[in-house]
Amino acid sequence: MIKLKREVALLQMQASIPKKIIISSLIMLVLAAAVIGFAIPNPNMILIVGLVLCSAMFGYVGGFTAAAIMLLYTLYFFSTGHTFVHFTPENLQKVAVSLIGIAADMTLVCGLKREEIRKFKNLSELRASVSALLDNMPALTFSKDAETGVYLACNQAFAEYAHKKTPEGVVGLTDAEIFDPVTAAHFVQDDRMALSMNEPYMFYEDVPDAAGNQRQFQTTKLKFIDGTGRLCTLGMCQDVTDFVRVQRENATTKEAYEKARSSGKIYSSIAQTLAKNYTDLFYVDLNTDEFIEYRTDMGQDTMIEKRRGWHFFDECRNEAELYVHPDDREMFLNSMDRRRLLEELDKHQLFKMTYRLLGETKSTYYSMNVTRQSSEENCIVVAVSDVDKQVRERKAAERMKEEHLAYSRINALTGDFIGVYVVDPESGNYREYSTTTRFKSLDIPKEGEDFFAIVREYALRLVYPEDLERFLALFTKESIVSAVEESGFFAITYRVLNNGKAMYARLKAVMVEEKQGMRLVVGVNDIDAQVRQEEEHQRKLAQAQNEANIDALTGVKNKHAYLKMEEQINRMIGLHHQSEFAIAILDVNNLKEVNDTDGHKAGDEYLRKASSIICQTFKHSPMYRVGGDEFAVLLQGKDYDCLEELVGKMKDHNVRARENGGIVIACGIGKFKNDASVAAVFERADESMYENKRALKAGEFR
Repeated sequence: MIKLKREVALLQMQASIPKKIIISSLIMLVLAAAVIGFAIPNPNMILIVGLVLCSAMFGYVGGFTAAAIMLLYTLYFFSTGHTFVHFTPENLQKVAVSLIGIAADMTLVCGLKREEIRKFKNLSELRASVSALLDNMPALTFSKDAETGVYLACNQAFAEYAHKKTPEGVVGLTDAEIFDPVTAAHFVQDDRMALSMNEPYMFYEDVPDAAGNQRQFQTTKLKFIDGTGRLCTLGMCQDVTDFVRVQRENATTKEAYEKARSSGKIYSSIAQTLAKNYTDLFYVDLNTDEFIEYRTDMGQDTMIEKRRGWHFFDECRNEAELYVHPDDREMFLNSMDRRRLLEELDKHQLFKMTYRLLGETKSTYYSMNVTRQSSEENCIVVAVSDVDKQVRERKAAERMKEEHLAYSRINALTGDFIGVYVVDPESGNYREYSTTTRFKSLDIPKEGEDFFAIVREYALRLVYPEDLERFLALFTKESIVSAVEESGFFAITYRVLNNGKAMYARLKAVMVEEKQGMRLVVGVNDIDAQVRQEEEHQRKLAQAQNEANIDALTGVKNKHAYLKMEEQINRMIGLHHQSEFAIAILDVNNLKEVNDTDGHKAGDEYLRKASSIICQTFKHSPMYRVGGDEFAVLLQGKDYDCLEELVGKMKDHNVRARENGGIVIACGIGKFKNDASVAAVFERADESMYENKRALKAGEFR
């Protein structure tokens, strides 16, 4: 590498044409002076040496310069009286022979020189390409002399691992000269193992990286013979820390994944309400990043479950690299960043974007709507719809109606425009580009000198009162320009008053470059229909989710809801953040006799009354029907503190029920005692309930 750099530097020094001419001229003039001064009989033999030298050093530039001087000297030497014009027939023949010799020597030597430079250039490019390949490999690579242990080559990643600035700082050193004694001895032992094998030696090890962080590496070493016949060791170390972590996570979450699959029918039924509006829908749990994807069944016009996964945002990034159009990929990745997306939802309740997916023959436009579950803050719904036809029709109309500059501005924004304004961000001067007649009441002046002040002034009467404070806080020149510089655009969703009616609008601003300089293009979009549709979808989804967790007979929460509660508490137990709690298990006595004697309708009414009794006793705690005649109550906070009092109320009720023929309900309590899971608490409560049930049958009430 060092030799290559020196050769390149030498060529750069020789690259100046004036220098080549001057040096060639000096060489030839010195030789000419020598042959004249020493009266050499055959001077061309001396000058031809100079011609070859200049051609070899400087190629055609040096060759032509030396040839010209040699030609002049030849004419001078062989002309009669050194007149350069008059020649005897014999000397004229000598001049012709000299000219042929000059031309032949110069052409031959310069041609060889040119071929040498071409080969050297190709060799330099090859070496540079190989060096770049090694330096950009996602691994540490190196080679050593097997006999001495001296490093022969390495890439930049290995040099940094060895705390050297460049590979040149590693070459020529041994492991003992680079690493601590323990590490060096370990590396030498691995080399010996590789040299003793006739196949690659591969192993895994925990190794600190250049910053000292512990990482897991897969190392491969093998022996080979280099071009000089020397026995060498080749090594490659690849960081597989993240790969191993994913394998471990997959192993530990398999059981949870199988459990999640059992709830597929419930979630599938919830998703049917959106089947006619979207091609794909994702239901995402933000606590775990678990997601369920639903796909529209075009034949049935319904949604069917397509797949489940555990890392929604990671999946988005991976699939974007494969399927999202390159021009939209950066925007898509920035928008689907977990932190940025949740911040957007906190501000505007709705996030919407349009992008293209790659196909076999053409790309297709899709629209993505993201909303947060109003009933569950830890869940979002991502809905994807095919808008290719609408987008392409709109773009075709724009191309026919607008000039190129207008098209570029419209293309910077999306949606049904109320108005578009072009603003000079420095002076605030603006002009209106377009408006629609449907929103005549938003009659902001078509031109002005301070766009930001005028909009804030008109906002006092145009923006819906409940959104006004937030609009004024966000709509400032500083916040808009800052947002555009940071993420490429500024956007805010709010409501405006149109003929006395509130409608949703979205203001978006981007920066475009015009001949006059940078301009801020601000568009106000009518998104009222989309927002209200999303609100209706959200309401239906929340209603369906609520119904999926309620027991239809008694009106209390069902076993599905209990399992979700159990899962949440288990997660808190695993984090050592769970506070005190207890579980009460209650069993309704004599339900079978009522069903057998009076029928199942009477049995259902019997269960509803029993459920009402339990709810009245445990007024402040969630209650679940976990079996046919079995209920569970989660006791926390105040009810946990009054646990003995509540159990006493159940005992008093059973005494009265036995006396007047009422409903007897067995009750057992299990307290949390730093158990590994809720199941252990449930088992203690269940055992306690059966003890109480036996006592009740034996007539023991207190």
